[in-house]
Formats: sequence, C-alpha cells, structure tokens
Amino acid sequence: MDAACGAQIGNSMVVAAPVAPPVKSALRADVQALRGVAILLVLAHHAHIPGLPGGFLGVDVFFVISGYLMTGLIDRELVDSRFSFARFYARRIRRLLPAAYATLSVTAIAAPLLLDSQEYRAFVAQLAGSFGFVANIILWKQSDYFATAADLKPLLHMWSLAVEEQYYLGLPLVLFVFPARLRWAAMVALLLLSAVLCAVMVSRAPSATFYMLPTRAWELAIGGCIALLVNRGLVSARSAPLIRSAAVAVILIVAVTQGAAGHPGWPALIICLATAVLLVPGSAYSGARAGRLLTLAGDRSYSLYLVHWPLFAFASNIVIDPLSPVWNGALLIASFAVAELQYRFVETPLRSVAVTRRYLMTLILAALSVTSISLWIAREKSNLLAADRVANVGLSEACAAGSTFTPSPACKTAAAPTAILWGDSFAMHLAPGLAASLPGGFVQATKPICGPVIGIAPFGSGLQSEYWAQGCISFNDSVLAYIVSHPQIKTVILSSIWIPYLQQEDRRTWQLVSREAEGEVISGQNPGRVLSALASTVSALRAAGKKVILIGPPPGVDIDYSRCHLRRAQHLFTISAVADCDIDMAIYAKVRSNVRAFLAEVKAQKVVPILSLEEALCPGGSCQTQANGILLYADQAHLSQRGSVVLARQMDWARQIPAMAK
Repeated sequence: MDAACGAQIGNSMVVAAPVAPPVKSALRADVQALRGVAILLVLAHHAHIPGLPGGFLGVDVFFVISGYLMTGLIDRELVDSRFSFARFYARRIRRLLPAAYATLSVTAIAAPLLLDSQEYRAFVAQLAGSFGFVANIILWKQSDYFATAADLKPLLHMWSLAVEEQYYLGLPLVLFVFPARLRWAAMVALLLLSAVLCAVMVSRAPSATFYMLPTRAWELAIGGCIALLVNRGLVSARSAPLIRSAAVAVILIVAVTQGAAGHPGWPALIICLATAVLLVPGSAYSGARAGRLLTLAGDRSYSLYLVHWPLFAFASNIVIDPLSPVWNGALLIASFAVAELQYRFVETPLRSVAVTRRYLMTLILAALSVTSISLWIAREKSNLLAADRVANVGLSEACAAGSTFTPSPACKTAAAPTAILWGDSFAMHLAPGLAASLPGGFVQATKPICGPVIGIAPFGSGLQSEYWAQGCISFNDSVLAYIVSHPQIKTVILSSIWIPYLQQEDRRTWQLVSREAEGEVISGQNPGRVLSALASTVSALRAAGKKVILIGPPPGVDIDYSRCHLRRAQHLFTISAVADCDIDMAIYAKVRSNVRAFLAEVKAQKVVPILSLEEALCPGGSCQTQANGILLYADQAHLSQRGSVVLARQMDWARQIPAMAK
C-alpha cells in the first residue's frame, strides 16, 4: 500500500498528459440557492445597502459550502479507489483559473487608467499575489479589510479565494493519508485546532486572523465534517423544513444585526453552523418561482464575486466623496451585467477544457506577462506628489510601539533629547516637523489609536479589542515611567485625534476601558471621563517637573482630498464635490463637533495649553490641503511628511512650543 501511495503522489506532481474533465454531477438546487444568498449578502454589503451591516458574512457561507463540496468529493473518490491528485487539481484549475485570470487581466488593463500612482503600486502587488493565490498575505501587509483605504483596492476580494486554494493544497493529502475510519476525526481535529487558534488570535492580531488560512480553516472544516458524516450515513437525508427555515432565518438575522467588530467571532460561528444545517441533503427546495432567482445568482456567484469588487473599487478611486446610493445602484447593475458575460463566455465554456502542459504554460505565461507589464507601468507612474501620500509614521516604523515603550535609537533625534512626543498616529505625523524645529531633539513615544492619557483606552472597532486596550493602558504607563525617570526631558508634547474616545463613526463603534479602584471598567464614550484622565496625566507630568503642551489634530472630514490633488495632477478622471479639493470648514465643524467641543473644554478649564493646527490651516471658509505644490495630508486626516515640515515652519513650532508649554 505504501508503494502504491507513493507512486500516486509522485505521478500527480506533473500533469504529463491531458486530464479530461470528469462526468458532470447534478448540482443541488438548494446549495446553488444558498450560494445565491451568500453572494447577494456580499453584494449588498459592498453596495452599503442599509440594514445589512453583516453582509460580509456571505463569505463565511461560501467557505462552509466549499469545504462541504470538496471534502465530500475527495472522500467519495478515495472510498471508491478512484481518487487522483492530478485529476483533482485539474478540476480546480478548470473551475477557478479561467474566470479568475480573465478578471485579473481585464482589471490590470483598466488599473493604470483609473488608479493614481500610489494605489497602482499597491495594485501591482495585489495582482501578483492574486495570480499566485497568495493575495491574502499581500493584503494583510497592505491594509485591514475594514479600513477606509480598503475601498480603493480593486483586488481586495481575492483574499478569500487565496484562503480556499491554500486550504485545498493540503486537504487532499490529509484525507489521502488518513484511512477512511479516521478521516472524520482528523477533520474534527483540524476544525478544533483552527478554531482555538482563531479565538486566541482574533483579539491579539485581528488583521492576520481575518486574512490567514490557519485562523479561517475551521470554517471550511465545518463543511468538511458535514460531508464526511453524510458520506458515511451518520447523518441521513431529511427534509426538516422547520429546521431549515430556522437556519435561513438565523443567517439573515445575524447579517442584519451584527457588524464587523471581532470578526471572525461568534457571528461567523453561528453563520457557519446554520450553513452546515442547510447542507444536509434532503431539502424539498426545487428552485421554483421566486427561488429560481436565488439559484440563478448561485450559478453565477463565482463570476459575480470576481467582477463586482473591481467595479466598486475603481468607482471609489474616481469619486473622491463616499459613493452615493445612485452610484452603488448603478455598480450593482453593472456587476450583474459583466458577471453574466463572464459566466457565459469564459467560466462556463472553459470548464470543459482538458488541462495539458500547453494549457498550464499558457496560463503561467499570461500571468507573468500581465504582472511584468504592470510592474513597468508602476515605475513610469511614480512622481513626487505620490511620495507625500506615503504613510507618515514619524521618525521610523519602529516607533509604532507595542504594549511597552522601549525607545530605539531610530526614535530619537538626539542622544539625550529634551522633549518627548507622546500619543497616537496623530502624534506620529508631527515628528517630521518637530525634527526640523526642536533644537534640543525629542524622542517619539507613539502607539496608533492609543491617546496619551493614563488609565483609559478605547476598544471595539473590529481591530482594537479589549485585550488591545489593556496593552494601550500598559503602554501609556510605561511612557509616563520613562518620562519621570529621565530628568533631561523638560517638555512633553501630547497629541491625539481623540475620536475613539469621544465619538462614534459610521464604520466603527467604540467603547472605553478604564482602570478604576475596583478594577477595569467598560463603559461607553464619556468626554468627562476622558477630560479627567487627561487632567490626571498632565498633573503627573507637572509633578515630575515637566512642561506640557497639547497639539490639536488637523481638520479632517474622512474624505481624502490629498488623493483628489494627486489624481488631478496625474490627469486622471476625478469626480469631487469640492472643486479646489480643500476641506469645507462648515462640514469639518459638524463632522468633528465632539472633538472640537472637547478641546474647547480643555482650553476653558486650562488643563493644558493647546497649539491649534486648525487656526493655521483654515484662515477662511475652507481648510487648505496643499501648499506650494506640496500635499499637506498623506491621507484623509494625517499630515504628510513634507506637510508636517511646512506647518512647523509656517507656525514657527521652534518658538511656539517652548513658549506655550506649561
């Protein structure tokens, strides 16, 4: 048996002869309808249709269905002694690559015409990763799924296909190695191991947990467990209309009531279990009448998934403001139209093509050619304005600290700095200007989203968990201890955006963790509590003999007007409600009302002197976003590196900071 196994594995490594498609099996109408539900949930989420904050959970439904179908197929063929690695992977190639590579190639043709140079460079990396089904790793490095910048990435959705294909690289071997009697136990072990890893990591490394196979494999394994139970007759076919109706209701209720916070978490588990119930054979669903539309959507779900997101992302690049309902509706219609063309003329016809060496070489050469041309174009598109949109992390990426502040040499501008910059990313973006202004030098003590206040931290946005908030509190404790223990530090410069502490956002919900006498207390946002924490922090600093100043955040309205300037400078078609790409002061005052009211109270109570960037940037009815050909902002809210220096010189930070600090 071992020799036979070795021969089969060895022969499967190369497709030496054409691998003909297998005899087609009838598709279950109820499974196709379930696919239809999943893709419609995803489309509704991406079109921002109200009332479906959890539409993205349609991807989790797809994972369970895929795990069920592929595991069931492999297991049946193994039991019948007719499984072939070569035939299995040939099926996957026929099913996935033609439509995927067609979408990637067309998207690559459109990208240089529609993306600015910064987004295009990121796109090329996404493109290479997508051709090789490692897009999840590339996207994990570039951004998190729920960030605003994610809307601009045309191949963001390819992460889920990468997860599936990585799973199917190993699944056949796992099922092949284990004898039939142990396969279900092996699948359960895989499920539990992945689920435990997910539960542990979701609060510690949420972005990696979202994108990476080890923390998402449990969803596919749920489908695999059901398939193995069905194949062995341990779960028999049954109609169970009430149970199935309840499972459908659960999927819809979770999609309507749950948002992105902590995903993949309990909502994903509930969705996956409900999907598993619906995958048990025996449904009386026939696809008749209105249900036929769901089946048709399910038949086209792969093409719909592939083509819809590039359309939405390209539109988000062209339109500087958030896409309106009219735009989203038009994009939905376009998605169905383009998907139908791909389904009819690419996906369906090429499912029956034999996989030969020539066929594989054609696909590989196409991928290499498209990627190479895109790389060349990326080099040609680069310019100085695009450099202004590079993330402004301050002195170094090393200064985005963890749970403890331990300054590295890269985070100091002098051997014995006389000042310290303390705060979140809105302290980071001040560092280039301070480096050009403060003669005594400074040390950068920063942690994204973690404001410079002792004993309190925000959490709950989907990326910042309660565990993360505890790390923020520990970080600030260590910063204060460092300041107190270094007498050469005379001035403390505080800065934060304050939004996580003071106001909710459209895509993020925030809570606070506070350290109280009775222990940690979780509460809603509370300006009074934040003001008290800031006052206590300033008092502790002054008790240590330090002077303190707070630099306010620059004006922002969650619209990236620096991108507007860049696109117009590169002569790209751009639609913006603001002709000059500047920030309307009235809109800014409304959008940031909570933060502005908080800073006004800080000033009124004389908690700490405030150096206002708003006064410098908004001399009239609008706030400038560029000066003398320099983009002042790197994104919708943070100053660019050159913009920080421009403001420092314009406002004379070298004089103002020492004079104002108290």
